[in-house]
Order: sequence, then C-alpha cells, then structure tokens
Amino acid sequence: MNRAAPQEREFKPGRPRSENSKRAILDATRRLLTQVSVQKISIEAIAKKAGVGKTTIYRWWPNKAAVVMEAIFSQPAFHNIIPTPRNAVEGVTVQIEKLCRQLSGKNGRLVAEIIGEAQPDPEALKIFITSFLQDRYNTLNSYIEGGKQTGEFDAGLDTDSAIDVVLGPIFFRLISGQELDNGFVDDMTAMLIKALRA
Repeated sequence: MNRAAPQEREFKPGRPRSENSKRAILDATRRLLTQVSVQKISIEAIAKKAGVGKTTIYRWWPNKAAVVMEAIFSQPAFHNIIPTPRNAVEGVTVQIEKLCRQLSGKNGRLVAEIIGEAQPDPEALKIFITSFLQDRYNTLNSYIEGGKQTGEFDAGLDTDSAIDVVLGPIFFRLISGQELDNGFVDDMTAMLIKALRA
C-alpha cells in the first residue's frame, strides 16, 4: 500500500521579524529622544520602549551611541542629497545651507548632544564621523578640489584647511547654542567664498 507523501513543511524566513525588531528599536529611540537627552537615554529604556530584550539591541549595535546615531541620522531630514550644482561655488554654498538647516532647531540640539557624548569615547566619535561628518567632508572636498581645477578657487588652497574653515564656524555655533539662522548662513557663506577665491 502506497503511503501518502508527507507534506513539505513551510519555513517562514526570520529576516522580516528581525527587521521589524530593528525598526521598533529605532522608533523607540526617536520617541525617547523627544523626552530625554542623549546623555540620559539608556539601552534598558530603549529595550523596554521597543518591547525587546537588550540582547536584541546588541545584535544590531555595539553600544548606545551607535543606536542613537542610526536612529537620528537615518531620518530623511539628515540625508545629504544635493542637486548637481552648476559650479563649485554653488556646490559649496548649497552644502553650507543644507548643513545649517540640518543642524537647526531640535535636530541641532540632538547633534550637539551626540558630539558632547562622543568626546570622551573614541568609538562613539568614530561612529559620528563615519555616519554623519564624513559624507559632508567628502562633498566639500570634491567641490573645492573641482573649483581649484576650474579656477573658481585659489589653486594654492590647502583643501583640508579650507574645509576646516567652512565647517568650524557652523559647529562652533552649534555647540555654543547659537542659532544657525539665515543671516548667519548668508554672511558666513559670502565671507567663505571670498576667502576661497583669494
């Protein structure tokens, strides 16, 4: 007598569940950051809010700083997408304007807190550089180097120093609690472009 073939078992992939957990953790982190500072948020609080165990968080991230930075910098407001500029001057100008917008208001407060948290922690500082700062640096590097080639900027400029001059005033105002308002952006941009052309 022939026996009926056993039904094949259907295995549901585990990946969607893991992705759901990751999304819940990031959402919980963002919600908590509306109530507490970066310094006061904890892995325990994030896990409780997300409805997961701490071990689940550590499967995705090495520490609290990494969770917080992905939660913040993965948001559309922090994407560094810039339309193709017509020239190097426009490229630098647009990058400055976009960065100042990203660092204004509540988002700016969070980034300032992240910078403060990262100062005594080399690993956290490295995450901040790779997840936020490096892309802006690379973009400015490309525009300034391009401007040196086309004659828009002084060919003798040291590009690294020029980028420090561009970013320095922005981050100084950020960590000192000053506004990155339109007046500041316009005045600073005009001065910087003049200096780059000298």
